[in-house]
Amino acid sequence: MDLMTARDRRLYGWCIAALVTNMGIVVTGAVVRLTGSGLGCNTWPHCTAGSFTPHEAMGIHSFVEFGNRLLTFVLVAVAIGALVRCYRIKITAQLMALCWINLVSIALQAVIGGVSVRVGLNPFVVALHLLMSVAIILVNVKMIWLVGPHSSEAVDGLTMGLVRATVAMMCVVMWLGTVVTGSGPNAGDSGSARTGFNIETVARLHGISVWITVALTIACLVIATTRHLAMMRRWSIILVSVEIYQAIVGYSQYFAHLNPWLVIWHMVGVSLAAAAVGALWCSVRPMPSPVLNRQS
Repeated sequence: MDLMTARDRRLYGWCIAALVTNMGIVVTGAVVRLTGSGLGCNTWPHCTAGSFTPHEAMGIHSFVEFGNRLLTFVLVAVAIGALVRCYRIKITAQLMALCWINLVSIALQAVIGGVSVRVGLNPFVVALHLLMSVAIILVNVKMIWLVGPHSSEAVDGLTMGLVRATVAMMCVVMWLGTVVTGSGPNAGDSGSARTGFNIETVARLHGISVWITVALTIACLVIATTRHLAMMRRWSIILVSVEIYQAIVGYSQYFAHLNPWLVIWHMVGVSLAAAAVGALWCSVRPMPSPVLNRQS
């Protein structure tokens, strides 16, 4: 749509808020882990036996973890706000479905977080917790695209396949990133188990996957430029910029022996990369089949 009505702007605002809050909780979750506060509240849904809230005797870690838990209610409130607005205006079935997926996924995300506490921050469950956030961010970007003044360009099968490959490879990058984290020292609690994998080996695999993703993104940029695909070109440039930022921070934290503050900035990059690759994906659509065109 070229112009949004006042009601559409409200929904657009809710969708933007959903994206920002879900990106934000990725970063605050990293703060919890990197400050060793992952088991500051040692059970779930209570913070400690018989109490939903922490108390002074539990120490600062309990308040850090509890603060992150409270942010979930902000995410739920925003998701409900978007859903209520959907029911008040005429929207597509696809957007309605995505708004429901957003709300349900946040609830599921809270359960996964609770399970991770119950199992003593098992690194594989913690990894699922982050990857769920990445999936929600992709949903949020699509919601924004459907309701906002954003367009997409029809592309051929090769170009569409390249974009999809870039998205898929970015997901692999983020998964391997969780394996690196789960194999390193920043467990979220000193007593938490690690994956048992050699961190240098998994870090190298992660690095290789990153450079493959960068190569795919550059290929997207080249095709978008040569074929005059303005939207695809814009988001390819943005994604490459985020990947360069991530590479600088990632290698810096490797040589700095996983300095926690560098890791936090790396997690900022994770949320930015998820949003950027989602926008690249939304900027293109498959070209209609000639057979369907003749039939119509």
